Amino acid sequence: MATGGMAIAVALTPTVNITAPNENKSDAKKAISAKIFSEIKSPSSLSSFKVSDIQTPDWHSTLQSSKKLNSEMKKEVTYTISTKGNVRSNLSEFSKLVNETLNDNRGWARMGIVFKEVKEGGSFNLVLSQAELMSSFSSGCDADWSCRVGSSVIINDNRWSGATTAWNKAGGDIRNYRHMVINHEVGHWLGHGHLNCSGANNPAAVMQQQSIDLQGCAFNPWPLDSELWSTTLGIEL
Repeated sequence: MATGGMAIAVALTPTVNITAPNENKSDAKKAISAKIFSEIKSPSSLSSFKVSDIQTPDWHSTLQSSKKLNSEMKKEVTYTISTKGNVRSNLSEFSKLVNETLNDNRGWARMGIVFKEVKEGGSFNLVLSQAELMSSFSSGCDADWSCRVGSSVIINDNRWSGATTAWNKAGGDIRNYRHMVINHEVGHWLGHGHLNCSGANNPAAVMQQQSIDLQGCAFNPWPLDSELWSTTLGIEL
């Protein structure tokens, strides 16, 4: 091309492609793969591969140890169930509700006890008795209340069926009364005596005579934390 009468020469430099052909790339990849594969197949190479040890977290070990300890510490206590005289309540239902109460995690079971009903030879005997026959167990028992005599825990059928005036006036329901009377009388077998109300509106101790008088406390069918001990079983606070 000429501009102003002067000729300018433009040199064109050829482009050089330095990229290897595709077939060379493929051959290189195959060679590398073959080398790696041969090294992995070699037993001597495999020996150099080590899997890191998996460490059990401390919290997991502690949890498992705690579960095992709790399982080993559980104490089984057996009991029998029977009736005396003419009772209105259904014995099968009584048995079921007693088991539920004794093994409830709000009750004496919190001491690590598992209560189990057996046909004979139990540690204590739970008797559902006709009210008029309560005094036949001891002169300290009467037709109005439930009681405990030695290894016999006697539940008054009238109380089981209808609770008491004091309990009903305080707004207590029949199921919680049954929880309470079982826990209270079994509490005597465990070694507890009677307690009084600790203060107005406080939950009553299960060993308070709630059937007779709440003394200003709120009705409570379950043992308090302070009641979780047993001289009979050698369990201390």
